[in-house]
Amino acid sequence: MPHCQTFKQKIEELKRKAQNIEALLSDYKKTADEEIAKQLEDELEKVKKEIEEFKQEFKTQVTQLIKKFIQRRENIGGNVEIIFDEKDCRFIIDGYLNFSSRTHLDDFPNLIKEIIGYFNADNAQTINLPNLKEVGGDFWTPEAQTINLPNLKEVGGVFDAHNTQTINLPNLKEIGGVFDASHAQTINLPNLEKIGGYFDAHNAQTINLPNLKEVGKFFWVHAQAQTINLPNLEKIGGNFYAGEVQTINLPNIKEIGGDIHFHENNSNLNSLIEVAREWREKGILKGKIKISDKEGNLVQEF
Repeated sequence: MPHCQTFKQKIEELKRKAQNIEALLSDYKKTADEEIAKQLEDELEKVKKEIEEFKQEFKTQVTQLIKKFIQRRENIGGNVEIIFDEKDCRFIIDGYLNFSSRTHLDDFPNLIKEIIGYFNADNAQTINLPNLKEVGGDFWTPEAQTINLPNLKEVGGVFDAHNTQTINLPNLKEIGGVFDASHAQTINLPNLEKIGGYFDAHNAQTINLPNLKEVGKFFWVHAQAQTINLPNLEKIGGNFYAGEVQTINLPNIKEIGGDIHFHENNSNLNSLIEVAREWREKGILKGKIKISDKEGNLVQEF
C-alpha cells in the first residue's frame, strides 16, 4: 500500500535524525560546548515538530482507510465513530461491526485495538485479529474454524465460537457473558479469571483454565473430558454438568449454586458422588446430585 511505504520511509528518516541527536548529545557530554548544546536544542525542536506532523498525517490517512474498511460491513445499526488513541497511536471503534456475509476476515486492520460495541462475523471461517485487545459487547463468530486473537483481554458480552475446534486465547482475562465453544476439542485459556454467564465446552477433551475463579451460571463439560482440574475456581453460579468426567479437582471451590450432574455409566461414579456429598455437607453444593442416562433423561436424584 502506498501509504504504508510512505510512513515507513518517514519513520526511517526520523530514526536517522534521532541517531544524529544521540551523536550530538554524546559530543556535548564530552565537551560541554555551548554551540553543540544550541545545535542539539534546535535539532530536538525540529524532530518534535516532525513527529507531531507525522502523527497527524498518520491519524488522517489511517482513519480514512479504516473508514473504507468499515463501510463494507452489513446491516449498519447507527453511526460508527473511529477514535485515535494518542498514547499508542492505535484506534478504537465505537459502534457495532457486522460482517455477516463474509467467510474470511483476514484483512481486519491491525491498528484497531478495541471495539466498544459488538463484533459479528457469524459466517466467517477464519478470524485473524492479532492486535485486538477488547470487545465491549458480544463477539459472535459461531461458524469460525480458526480464531487468532493472541492479545484479546476482555469481552464484555457473549463469546460465541460454537464450531471452532481449538480455542487458544493466551491473554483473555474476562468474559462478561456466555462462553460457548461447545464443539471445541481443545480449550486453552491460561489467564481467564471470570465468566459472567455459562461455560459450555461439552465436547472438549482438553481444557486448560488454571486461573478461572468464577463462572456466573452453569459449567458444562458433559461428555469427553476425563479430568477437570480448576485449581483456582471458587464459584459456579448454576449447575455443574460433569457427565463422564473421571476426576474432579476443585480445591478452592466455595459455591456451586445449582445441581451437579453425572452420567450413570461413569466408571468412577461412586467416588464422584462421595465428593459431591461432601460438598453438600459443607454447604458448597446448594442443589441436588443428579444421575442421567446417555440421552440426558433423569435416572436418579438425591
